[in-house]
Amino acid sequence: MRLEAISARHTKINKIEKLKATRSYKEAWEALQRYAREGYDAIPKEDKDFFLKCFGIFDRPATPGRFMMRIRIPGGRLESAQAEALGEMAREFGEDYMDLTTRAQVQLRYLKIEDIPTIIERLEGVGITSWQTGVDNFRNIVTDPLDGLAHDNLIETAPLIEAMQSLWLKKEEWIAAIPRKFNTAIGGSMSNRCNLFAHDCCFALAVRDGEYGFNVYLGGKVGAIAQSADVFVTEEDLLVFYEALIRTYKAFGFRDSRNKNRLHYLIREAGMRTVIEAVEEIAGREFRRAGETLVKTPRTEEKEGRIRLRDGSWALHMVVPSGIFSGTAMIQAAQTARAYGNGLLNISTTQNLYILGVPTEKIDAALSAKPYDRYANRSTPYFNQLVACAGVDLCPFGVIPNKKDAIEMAQYLGDAVPLPEDATIRMHWSACVKGCGVHELGDIGFVGCKVKENGETVYGVHIQLGGKSTASQEEAYDILRSVPLSRARFYVAQLAQAYRDLRRDRESFERFESRVLRRYSKGAIGFILRWNVDIAGKLGAGELRFAKEWPATEERNEIFLLGLEIYKALSGENAYQGTYAYNPIEKTPPVPLAKRVPAVGKELSDVVMKMIAPSEKRYEVFTEVLSDLGIK
Repeated sequence: MRLEAISARHTKINKIEKLKATRSYKEAWEALQRYAREGYDAIPKEDKDFFLKCFGIFDRPATPGRFMMRIRIPGGRLESAQAEALGEMAREFGEDYMDLTTRAQVQLRYLKIEDIPTIIERLEGVGITSWQTGVDNFRNIVTDPLDGLAHDNLIETAPLIEAMQSLWLKKEEWIAAIPRKFNTAIGGSMSNRCNLFAHDCCFALAVRDGEYGFNVYLGGKVGAIAQSADVFVTEEDLLVFYEALIRTYKAFGFRDSRNKNRLHYLIREAGMRTVIEAVEEIAGREFRRAGETLVKTPRTEEKEGRIRLRDGSWALHMVVPSGIFSGTAMIQAAQTARAYGNGLLNISTTQNLYILGVPTEKIDAALSAKPYDRYANRSTPYFNQLVACAGVDLCPFGVIPNKKDAIEMAQYLGDAVPLPEDATIRMHWSACVKGCGVHELGDIGFVGCKVKENGETVYGVHIQLGGKSTASQEEAYDILRSVPLSRARFYVAQLAQAYRDLRRDRESFERFESRVLRRYSKGAIGFILRWNVDIAGKLGAGELRFAKEWPATEERNEIFLLGLEIYKALSGENAYQGTYAYNPIEKTPPVPLAKRVPAVGKELSDVVMKMIAPSEKRYEVFTEVLSDLGIK
């Protein structure tokens, strides 16, 4: 079936699409100038909710009467003059506050509507803009922060980003003209330094028939990794493909349900091949089938603090926990970049910063300059790649504080489970299910929620594990749901301890999870964490440890193995003389645990005995075990 017929099934138009038709963006721009003269109370609801966001201006109920402004930084690249201008505006208009974001952008906060035209004019004066950074627009295109500089960078993408952006930026036919937001990523390096596969459209370094270019992946969003489109494009034909793709989405993307109108849903209903055929029809040409994706490794340079570049100079890293920065710090970073480097800075999708082009002989001086006195060149593995979006204090969608929670977790883990300097662990925090913290790609991901604790509603998180940032492009899976923030750190410390104790030299958590934890079922991982934190501690014995070698088997067999460990840990005795095929070899049942150790109590004893019972009498899944233990 052709794409036209599939799109025709979705004839109902949502209320935002109807709202878009009520005015032109020239009118919306003129209205913004009027509001700056008349004040906050003159702004109607539809402009606060939609039209102002087309210019990157967001009303924030958490800061009444004040706005957040999102500033587009293509590829995260900043000249020192641009960085300095941003810092000055943050100090002058925004209480000296600034966020670095997961799309390598800058957000200013606490802005008055009266000052916004001046801010926009000053942004434009240094060659950057806030246009189209919100609602149904093409968002900031992200790339490797070492694009064109790193030894493993084969294709510099900055010119391609500029060309792609020129198709739609500040052009009325494209302002809020697509069904929903559209995220684009492009990587010309063999390392994935920009969460490459988490976007609507992804161009990943590839080779085909001896020619370097990009394989195309489409349909990424929160909760779904982009899938191969089976298309290879060179630098020369990338723009042709991209323009045809966005025109396809504009023409055929669904405009009914706001929850199901990303490109992902068009692909899911029509099929990837049908979408690509429509792209080829609009482009007037066929594209080659995919080659070999060369993005093989995750980013790890943050732990080094400095990265040697192809020209012999260095990129110096700056750890910005949770992306919380200031105008003063940005001005200082710009001055340091100009004094000791080549005057360029790059923001990374880890919400950190690089100062570029520093000669070897100037490294020590640069690292002694501000703001390195407050922002480390490298920190503990828990901070080096920490990501956290804005939380309840700054975002209307946030459920938990988030940034503060992420920092507190990293500080606790650094003290409780210190890791060697060669370790790499990526913790990604999203304050709500919208997922601006890209939780699904973290080694350990957190999603904010509300939970009950001792009868009271408190902040909590869902905890995920196993997101991949390489060509395997896997999203994280749930291991614990609805955990109070007051206890979450203890569960994560168990994972960190397993990583520390079982990792190989220089092994990242991502690879450790694939080698060790992936052999366990999700239920087994969650059970081990719950047992160790919620039960074993109260008993003073019986903690379970993750094993280097674990049989990949069904849950009922894992329950048997862990039950045997618990029985021995609590009683000091083996439950059986021997086992075979996850069953006891003898017919006589073991001595009940409560009889051997009365302090265990009958309720817990009964649970353990059912865990180690013959398979026909045993629990089937870990949720049954936890339920009988009184753990939800």
